[in-house]
Amino acid sequence: MKTTHRPELREPVRAFAGLLAEGREAIPLASFAALFGATEEVLAPVRKRGDIVFSGDRFSNDGPDLVVEAGRVQIEISSLIQGRWSASPDGFSLAFPLPEFGVRACVQIAFLRKCFDLEEIRASATEIVLDFGGGPADRRYTF
Repeated sequence: MKTTHRPELREPVRAFAGLLAEGREAIPLASFAALFGATEEVLAPVRKRGDIVFSGDRFSNDGPDLVVEAGRVQIEISSLIQGRWSASPDGFSLAFPLPEFGVRACVQIAFLRKCFDLEEIRASATEIVLDFGGGPADRRYTF
């Protein structure tokens, strides 16, 4: 797992965790995208997808398929994203158990296009981990 120090992610993670802790039933999908350090250019099309809806231990967001260019990576958001979530006083977890209802990161290397399905996001007061299934795309960002 590659680890990078990204102090600018502390506030988006803290804000998202705070909304979950408040028991919000809906949080803008753009707040989720901010967890990745998305720029305003990337956030603009994501805002059109509306809110992530939280019910019990499940979450979902429904809208058009979305492909967002983020530097060398293409982020693909399926028309329906859904999964399970949990929160604690110092962090949260969002799990995408089925790849067809999640987020995918794709990289073009020469003639090869490689995609990785996001399985889980785990955040604490000191880091956020993007788990793509234990492969080379896994990332840990410390604050």
